[in-house]
Amino acid sequence: MSIAIRKDLDELHPKVKELALKLLEECKKAKLNIGISEAYRTIERQDYLYAQGRTRPGSIVTYARGSSMSSYHQWGLAFDVYNNVIGDAYNVTILNKVGTIGQKLGLEWGGNWASFKDRSHFQYTFGLSIADLNAGKRPPDYLPPSTDNPQTTDDPFYEASIQKLVDKKIIGSPDFWRNLTSVHIPSTQSLILKTAKYFNPNVSSYESAVTQLIIKGIISSPHVWLDTSRITVNNIKSLIKKSAQLL
Repeated sequence: MSIAIRKDLDELHPKVKELALKLLEECKKAKLNIGISEAYRTIERQDYLYAQGRTRPGSIVTYARGSSMSSYHQWGLAFDVYNNVIGDAYNVTILNKVGTIGQKLGLEWGGNWASFKDRSHFQYTFGLSIADLNAGKRPPDYLPPSTDNPQTTDDPFYEASIQKLVDKKIIGSPDFWRNLTSVHIPSTQSLILKTAKYFNPNVSSYESAVTQLIIKGIISSPHVWLDTSRITVNNIKSLIKKSAQLL
C-alpha cells in the first residue's frame, strides 16, 4: 500500500505533492494518524470509481467521469486522505480537523463543498477550472524549496493575475495582494465588489457581488464567501486568478 501511495504522490504536480506531505506533517504534530489513500488517477481508475453506485455496487463516490478528464486527480492536482485507524477510516470529526489544517496550508477542502461534501478530498488548482485544463491551460512549473533552491517564488500565474486586475483598476495596491498571508475581510469584500462591478455596474451590495461572480463561474462555493469566517488565503488567490482569466 505504501509503495502505491508513494508512486501516486510522485505523479502529482510538485507543488501539490509538497502540500500533501506538509499536511501529513502538520497532522502528525496534531496527533492525527492520517494517510493518503489516492493521489493521481488514470482515466481507467476514475471511470472505475464513477461506476460505483451506478453500474457497480456501492454508494456514489464521485460525479467526475474519467473519460472526460473531469477530476482534478487526473491532472495531478488532488489527493484523498483517510484516518489510519482500522474500521474508522472516514471519521467525520477527525476529517474535519484535517480539513481545518489543510485550508490553513492553502488547500481547497472538499468538506466545504455545498452539494457534495467530500471530507477526505484536497486539491490545489492554481485557479484553473477543469474546462481550462481540458482547453490546454496548465499550472506553472514549480521547483520545491531546497538547499539548492532556497528562494522559490510564488505562483507566476498569480503574479500575472494581480497585474491584470491592476490594469483593469480593480486592484490599487498590488503589493498587498502579492504578500497576502492572512485574510483581511474588508479588503476581500472590496475586491469582490469591484470585480463584480466590472462585469455588472449595477451591483450594489456584497451579497449581489457574490451572486454576480457565481454567474460568471468565478465563485463555485457561495457559502464560503457569504460566511466570511470560512474564507482562506487560497480562496482569495484562486478568485483573483479566475477573475483575471475572464477580464
